[in-house]
Amino acid sequence: MKKVLITVLLAAITAILFHQCKPLDLTADYKDITISYGILNVQDSVHYFKIYHGYLTDENALEAAGEWDNLYYPVDSIEVRLEEYKNGQLQRSAVLDTTTAIPKEEGYFHNPTQLLYYSDWQLDDECTYRLVIHRNTTGEEVYAETLLVHGFTIRRPMVSWNMNLSQPYKMQFYSAENAAMYDVYLTFYYIEVNNSTGQIEHKQLTRKLNGDYIRASSGSEVNYSGFTPETFFNVIIQQIETNPNVTRYIDAVDNMPFYCMRLTVWAGDQNYLIYREVATPSSSIAQNNLEYTNFISKDESAYGLMASRNYSYVNLMMDYTTGHNEDTLVKSPRTRRLNFDYYRNSPEFTEADQ
Repeated sequence: MKKVLITVLLAAITAILFHQCKPLDLTADYKDITISYGILNVQDSVHYFKIYHGYLTDENALEAAGEWDNLYYPVDSIEVRLEEYKNGQLQRSAVLDTTTAIPKEEGYFHNPTQLLYYSDWQLDDECTYRLVIHRNTTGEEVYAETLLVHGFTIRRPMVSWNMNLSQPYKMQFYSAENAAMYDVYLTFYYIEVNNSTGQIEHKQLTRKLNGDYIRASSGSEVNYSGFTPETFFNVIIQQIETNPNVTRYIDAVDNMPFYCMRLTVWAGDQNYLIYREVATPSSSIAQNNLEYTNFISKDESAYGLMASRNYSYVNLMMDYTTGHNEDTLVKSPRTRRLNFDYYRNSPEFTEADQ
């Protein structure tokens, strides 16, 4: 998920850096524009923040994005602090350190090395968190803050899921405090055994089950009925390639035999919801480009997002009461060419698994 998140945020940064919905004065002096992104999760042990600055160039702007000095502040030119508040009172404050240990995927922006600021605080979901960026050269500060999305649990499904159901299935999960939106993902875990060498490879594929985001309801529960379980077999067919040299089996998630699926619900806060709504391509003829940032600055010299999210998941069997899900996977004309065999025949199956 971190890879996906960083990719999405970088795309957003690109839009801001090269945004031209307002008239540009090409002769104007350079203005220090700070661009920062951070999404906090109370379950994370380390929290990362991406901080850029705007740049001017007479050359190709996209090529200039590949230059380290065009993107990042010199580390001694800014001080980045994370502050924790409870009931409006400052509880603690810490200057963030930097790391280049996490590589960035290829793209317009400088790679594979990237600069991240990070904190290893254990967060308190009863507190508000503020990211403060102090510009040492001018003494100016820009900041953004967020509440934290609290923990929550999934109510339905809980143990098994009949993936042969041809009708929409009603999922239910309890609302998360401070959440405004939800996304639902289903991950299928399986293993491949090389028929020649016996080598075992653990694999997985993930499908987002909702199209548009699910809005938080006013009650204590959130319901979603937009997914028909049997369509997941179509996803398996589309994403797993035919390979006569391997035999496949369902995997045991978290070493739980016959549990081969994980349903994960992600909850995002109001800041993230607004950001996503604004960033969504317009369907209007006018095609107006909108901006959203919750960073506060004296002269609109900061953009980006400070938000929070949380998640809950449940591991699921493929209908252990009838075994029809595994029968479909192994014998169905749709999936038979994928060479799935029964888990009981897997080299990882033991007598204790029965």
